[in-house]
Order: sequence, then structure tokens, then C-alpha cells
Amino acid sequence: MTALPIKEAKGIADRHGWDQVVVIARKVGDDGYEHVVTYGKDAAHCEAASRAGMAIKHHLMKWPASLFDSALRVLGVGRDADNGRALSVMLSEEPSDNDVRMIHDFLKPPTCSPRQVAEGK
Repeated sequence: MTALPIKEAKGIADRHGWDQVVVIARKVGDDGYEHVVTYGKDAAHCEAASRAGMAIKHHLMKWPASLFDSALRVLGVGRDADNGRALSVMLSEEPSDNDVRMIHDFLKPPTCSPRQVAEGK
């Protein structure tokens, strides 16, 4: 299983004449994974598609709201030479304690079944 590249969403837009595309992909089960890709044909459409994608992640997929309150951006990720199970992450700015908690929540998101979402869990 691989993450969907933005070029797939762009391909959908190009082939079908859409200004904005939001793609949701899910693998359900114990090894579940969720992915949302957005594309817009220009800056304004990119922003609108991104907002729609974030709303879907938060309201439908139940990703933590803190993910959307931070201005942090990942600039790079590398392996830790001293610990094979650790990664080093370069961020766009120094993270607050809330940012660190947000990153933790993001890396361990809950995977909800459609039934759980319908029940508001």
C-alpha cells in the first residue's frame, strides 16, 4: 500500500475537467490506514480543495482537530544513526508542547469504521 500522489488527483481533474479534486482512500482493519489527497487547478482552488480535505479528515474520518491548528510544516525526515527505530524530523519552526502532542496524535490516528463514524464515535 502506498500513499496516493497528488498527480493522481491532478490526473482526475485533467481527464474530467474538474477545478478541484478530493480523493479519500482507506484500508480498513487492524492494519488500517487513511489517506486524503487534494488538488486544485490554481492557488485559489488548491486552498478550497485543501479546506474540503481537512474538513473531511476532521469531521468524517475523526482526525484530531489539533492537526489543523498548527502552522508547522515538515521540511525533512531522516533516520537516527544511533537508533534504528527513531526518526529525526525537521520542522518549519520550533514546536510547542501542543504541536508535539498533535504530531503524536497524527502518527497514531484512530481508524474508525463507517459504523463507528455513523454512531458518532
